[in-house]
Amino acid sequence: MQSLSFKLPAALVFLFSLIGITMVVLTRYSSDRYYQEVTQRLNAPVAMYVTGEAPLIRNGAINTLALASLAHQAMIVNPSVEVYLLDTQGRVLGHGLGSAAEVSSVVDLEPVRLFLQGTSELPLHGDDPRRPEKQKIFAAAEVVSDSVLEGYVYIILGGEKYERLTSSSGAIEVLRLSTLAVIGCLVFGLASALLIFARLSRRLKMLTDRVNVFCIQSIGSKATVSATPGDELVQLSRAFDAMQARIDEQLAQIRDMDKTRRELVAHVSHDLRTPLTTMRGYIETLALKHDSVTPGQRRQYLNVAHQHALRLGRLIDDLFELARLDAGVAGPQQDAFCAAELIADVAQEFCLEAKRRGVNLKIVRLTKNSAVWADIRLIERVFTNLIDNALRHTPSGGEIALVVSRHVDGVQVSVIDNGIGIAEDVLPKVFERGFRVVPSGARQGASSGLGLAIVKRILQLHGSNVSVHSRPGKGAVFRFVLKRFEDDAPALTRQAGVVGEVHTRTTGT
Repeated sequence: MQSLSFKLPAALVFLFSLIGITMVVLTRYSSDRYYQEVTQRLNAPVAMYVTGEAPLIRNGAINTLALASLAHQAMIVNPSVEVYLLDTQGRVLGHGLGSAAEVSSVVDLEPVRLFLQGTSELPLHGDDPRRPEKQKIFAAAEVVSDSVLEGYVYIILGGEKYERLTSSSGAIEVLRLSTLAVIGCLVFGLASALLIFARLSRRLKMLTDRVNVFCIQSIGSKATVSATPGDELVQLSRAFDAMQARIDEQLAQIRDMDKTRRELVAHVSHDLRTPLTTMRGYIETLALKHDSVTPGQRRQYLNVAHQHALRLGRLIDDLFELARLDAGVAGPQQDAFCAAELIADVAQEFCLEAKRRGVNLKIVRLTKNSAVWADIRLIERVFTNLIDNALRHTPSGGEIALVVSRHVDGVQVSVIDNGIGIAEDVLPKVFERGFRVVPSGARQGASSGLGLAIVKRILQLHGSNVSVHSRPGKGAVFRFVLKRFEDDAPALTRQAGVVGEVHTRTTGT
């Protein structure tokens, strides 16, 4: 019922019906007026004939016999007429209907005067003495005796006999046939409209279906498109609004990404320039002062250049890794592995750095089954970036806890430190590319600002998300959940003694 192929024909049939009814009413009205005008013009001399045949009133006396005879003759010629005799005040003095007929006593003379003037547009309607509530066409003439107006002859055209004839079965049959003809035309119009509009609206419906499918599959706005029923135009309008909202959202994302890209390029350009400038300066110094530098200075210069080369390599690796993740060059190659063992292996690589910084790095395993289904290489990168981030923001004497625990959706990994923390106003920005929280006393270029962005992107590829909770001076907690591998095969776990070592392994001063 909501389709245009139904609504348009229904509207057309309603319009046809309205026009048909209006035409019938107007035709009936105009034909009645035409009939009344013609009848009134044709019968206008009848009243004059009646008054001219015999004196009907003389000196106030009514000639009843002459009135009855003339009325009888007039009704023989035209059975639909009714003859009345009025005085100058409009009172009914007599009629030719017989003594049993009941008539009103007064007739309004204003229409009679207008008729006699001959300047008014016909048809003119006057009072019907037998039915005072009705107005009917009439003919009238003055009754004059010795040049004195004695009254009027008032003839109703289309009296009671005419009404009985028009309400007879023949007239009803004509009305019934006319009604059937109108209904037949309407049915034909409905069938024709259905066929015509079905062809016209078919392409519109196909377009609407395609747009709705596009919105559901590409935009994901199924609830928006099908929330409220409507015809094809309503659905197209709703789909257009959904696409417009999606396009506006994507344009806003593009603008934000472009702004982030420009900021990232500026940060990366600075970060690339710093180690390159430092490396070039030390190498040029070695080249220019080759003969004058001592072996100790040479080793120092080379060590500084090597450190900056490593830093430059890490930055390039981060950029390359992030570009690969964004481009989707290779999706996650998922397999089953033990998350607790992997994080223990990664933590082992940071043992020396943690000891050098005076930070206690420990692993806590709160679940026996920590087997997950993920890409081990990418998850290793997540562990590496989170531990490295925690080390850079935890001062000497601090502690970093790597917790593997059970979660309702899988295995939860938490990286908890008691370092400098993150201010609440910048907390939502920590996963943006190029964003860095620089600890007090640290170098501006110590981090590329891409590590946490890579973490977020890798976990998104695994259908997970990383959350952060922090307060300034109270440290930070990074958490994410990996899909659990239900079949915890023995090959995924080490010997019990090694597992016990994972529970208690710590590094510190």
